[in-house]
Amino acid sequence: MALSTLYSHLFRRPLSRASARIPNRASTWIRDNIFVGRGATKHLSAVAASAPGSQSRNEGFHLDPPIYYPPNVSLQSGSRENTSATYPFYRPPPTVRRVSVQNPSVNSEAAAAAAEKVAGSGAEAEAVAVKTETDIEADPETVEPIPILDLSKKVHIIGFDPNARFVAQALSAVPELPPAQMLTHNTISMTTWGQEGGAVTILDTSGNPISSRDVLCPEYIGHAKRPWWRPSILDNVVVSTTSGAVLPTLYALRRCIDRRTTICLLQPELGFMELLNEQVFQDPAVRPNYVLAHSAHKFSRHSSYKYSLRHVPGKLFLHPVPRDYEDLELDQRTSEMLGRQHTEHMVSLLSVASDLDAVAVPWELLLRQKLPAMIFQSLADTISVILGCRFDQIRSDRNAMEFWDSMLHETMRIVSRLPEFQGHPDVLEYFLRDTFPKKLERKLIQQGMEYSRWISMVRKGQMPPVDFVNGYFVRRAKELGLNHTQNSLAATLVKARQRARSKELRLAIPLGLQPSMGDLDKIGGGQDGYDSVLDAEVDF
Repeated sequence: MALSTLYSHLFRRPLSRASARIPNRASTWIRDNIFVGRGATKHLSAVAASAPGSQSRNEGFHLDPPIYYPPNVSLQSGSRENTSATYPFYRPPPTVRRVSVQNPSVNSEAAAAAAEKVAGSGAEAEAVAVKTETDIEADPETVEPIPILDLSKKVHIIGFDPNARFVAQALSAVPELPPAQMLTHNTISMTTWGQEGGAVTILDTSGNPISSRDVLCPEYIGHAKRPWWRPSILDNVVVSTTSGAVLPTLYALRRCIDRRTTICLLQPELGFMELLNEQVFQDPAVRPNYVLAHSAHKFSRHSSYKYSLRHVPGKLFLHPVPRDYEDLELDQRTSEMLGRQHTEHMVSLLSVASDLDAVAVPWELLLRQKLPAMIFQSLADTISVILGCRFDQIRSDRNAMEFWDSMLHETMRIVSRLPEFQGHPDVLEYFLRDTFPKKLERKLIQQGMEYSRWISMVRKGQMPPVDFVNGYFVRRAKELGLNHTQNSLAATLVKARQRARSKELRLAIPLGLQPSMGDLDKIGGGQDGYDSVLDAEVDF
């Protein structure tokens, strides 16, 4: 037994055929791979074969390093992107080093000749051999180009307000696009869809029909029936709904949204993107892409039909928001280029619908379109809710107009210091002219004896978008270190009125069923239970 053990040790053979498959005696083994056991190959490994002067080594066992292969994970079934099989889900492309070719210079040839002359001297020959090593000048690192994404053309629209219905009707006119799907959290839109023929009808201001196009039945997005089931990704999402529904709706759909999703915020106010990033999409690695929009189209009701709108044409201004570089797993160039493909794709989808008349604009021009209406809302609608009065009653009240002037002065000081306007004096000049405050007062007079839409929302117990109007100016003032006392006070008073009305509705206290002649507050307390003007349905 000892003799067989010594014999096996000398020839480096296994003790028995049970521990490894022994080939025929005519076959030769690679001693470098003796530990691989079953499935061992009879040929040199890729690394060993490529190494210069590779041959069998008898001085011990050696494990060749594994061959590097770039990550190659097959795409999951149902993926809406064709990013390339090599880089699934935005994996950064590996750094590729070019293999440089050794080009011996004249000095190296002379050194090689000198080495042959002194070959007899071991130490000198070794020194010369070191000098004869060719200096390899490696080319700079090259990164493979960003893959072109094959993005989906399916558009989902969250909301059922006039803008949402108009976008669905406009996109249905493009035969190259799949039908847009509206997502609502109210079943009224689903029941009236069949009653009105499953189409959205657009009329002019006189009530004459312009176009009528079929749309898909809105889909209810309430609580998930199977919370453990992961739904498919929503690629292109247009959000046009009440301000109070934006955050909870997107939070409920957060499992359907990642960095492959592009969200177009078609809200008249600002600040939703920052709020969503803070409270819903907190991880920058999977945060969606954003396109901020402003609609200049005007709509009004046509009788009691839900799917019929009177329309005054306008433009749809779109601003693709550059992606912030906060993802540690992607380099800045890759993150920006991939995000740009998504936002430009959303802009192109909305631009093909001629009825929308969409146009991409830079950030300062989008602010130029949004801020005038936001400034008017921060004054007229806010004071209207605080006092519970009509617009014309604000103009005739001296104390109300003093509050108007004080808050306007504070807001204009904030707008004039915005960094977005510092390099664009022509845009800033529009707000700093003496005619701008006069335009706001003329618009207030034009409202006549109308009530603010915010009053209708408060009467129903809904929170008006004060956090995205006055609250937006407060947030920008804090960033710039400016005073924001008036806007903060106005926002606080509006919230107080809404909470008081909500408590009144919950307790169902029948206050003021017989209103006094001097009680002009139209929110609660001294009013009848129903008002045909103020309590009309608010679009959701």
